Parts: sequence; C-alpha cells; structure tokens
Amino acid sequence: MIEHANTSRSITAETAEMSADEKYLFDLLGFLIVRDVLSEEHLKLANEAIDSMELTPSPEYFGDSVALKGENTSTRLGNSEGFLELPRPFCEPFREMLAHPKTIPHLNTILGEGWRLDHGPGLIAMDKGCSGGMLHGNFDNAPYFYREGKIFTGLCVIEYLLADEGPGDGGISVIAGSHKANVTCPAKMLRWEQYQEYVTEINAKAGDAVIFSEACTHGTLPWNADHQRRAILYKYNTGHMAWGGGGVRGRRPSYWDELTAPQQAALLLPSHHSRRPKPSNGYAGLAEVADSV
Repeated sequence: MIEHANTSRSITAETAEMSADEKYLFDLLGFLIVRDVLSEEHLKLANEAIDSMELTPSPEYFGDSVALKGENTSTRLGNSEGFLELPRPFCEPFREMLAHPKTIPHLNTILGEGWRLDHGPGLIAMDKGCSGGMLHGNFDNAPYFYREGKIFTGLCVIEYLLADEGPGDGGISVIAGSHKANVTCPAKMLRWEQYQEYVTEINAKAGDAVIFSEACTHGTLPWNADHQRRAILYKYNTGHMAWGGGGVRGRRPSYWDELTAPQQAALLLPSHHSRRPKPSNGYAGLAEVADSV
C-alpha cells in the first residue's frame, strides 16, 4: 500500500476525507450533492443579509442561445463583495461557508490539504423568467485525473443553495461525467439547443451544497420557479495554483483575528504546496505567513 500518492504529500492517513461512496460518485459524475450543510439559523441569517442588500444586475451569459434566453423577463442579479465583512451576526454564515466543517473533508479529498479560496464568495440571484447561462468547463486550470487512489484536479466550486432548486425549476446544470471527456463538447449542446436529455438539472434543497470540478461542463438553465433562486459560490484551488487571484492581498482585513485557522488558511495566497499551513501539520507557519501579509 502506498501511504502518500503524490509528491506534495497533501493527503495523509490523518487527513479528514469524504466517504468512499462520495468519492466514487464525484469521480463518476464530476459533481456531488452534500445534504443539510447549513444550519437553519445560518440559512435564515444568510437570506436576511441578502434581503438587506441592493443587488446589482449581472452580465447575461446565454450568448446567442435561444433556448437559454428563456422568457428573459428578469435580469440575473448578483453581489460579489462584502459577505465576509458584514457586521455580526450576518457575516457568520458566510465565514463558516469559507471553510465549513461539513465540506472540508470534500475539499481535502478533491484538492488535497492546503487548498485555498481562488475567488468568491459571490451571489447568483434569479427571478422567474431569468435567462440561463452557457454551459462551459474543461479548461486549462481544471485538469482531472485519478491516480494511485487519489483525485487530482484544479479549480472547483462549492455552491451553497439558499433556496430550493426542484425539478423543472432550472438553475445549476451539468453534463455528468464530462470532467473525463476527451473530445470537445458540441457547440449546440453548450447552447442547450441539442442533446438536452444529456444535461442534468441538479435538484437540491436550501442548505445543501453542490460541489463540482470546473473540469465538468456546467451552466445555468433558465429559472422557472416562482421564488427567487439564491446560490452562494466559493471557488477553490490547490494551494499552489491560481486562476482568479483571490485571497488576502495587501493589509490583512480587520476581521482576520475573528477567523478560525482553517478560514485564515483558505485566504492565503498561492505558495509552494509542501510548505502550506494545513491540518496535518497543525497549520504550522500560519502566524508567520499572516504576519507577512
């Protein structure tokens, strides 16, 4: 038996990982639903915080797709600033999502210990009739392969649902298994104009988390439900890789000392993977790295 399957030793025998069933499903499909991640209290606080915000229109992402344009009677809304800086208690659910105890094992398994927030958090809000977004994925910062019992990939997403996404509602969708595809996806499929039967609409409840690799082709279907779609997206990468340039740059934020060690570590900039503060080394060096920020 090989104790360490990669040279950075980012996963050890002590690493908290997701279950064998979850690992199989993620490797098979490219995505996973983790149920009941958010507590009722944090779900309520997160929605109350968003209720108090003035959401701004986001760019439309349906391109020239007639199918994804939907009724186009409302504009996709969003917010990508200030969630971690909100006053208490409204910041608390968003800070917990940053390194949530119920999803840390999944990030450890998918990205290895030392993972970091690549960019986010960001809100997607959609009212009935809102257009969808082109399917996309499988780009150069999100390779995917499985070797010696471990997953190797890059950019991945945890999408925390703050509202139900039921059958026929629309919302997040994927082409299951496409993270292993060796051939370019047909353009008409990306536009959801053909092969719709192979595009999976993911159905989950408020408080659930949908985790997927950016290698898995994914997008957004037009929103048909009467209630507003709300999803908070956190995008992560391995400790030594970056796509969106997230993390703490310049002076540390005023709330730094209020964060837990896993939350602080998630906000560090990319570094040499083997030297990154992580659970298996007791977050050794975190204070020194933080002092240099």
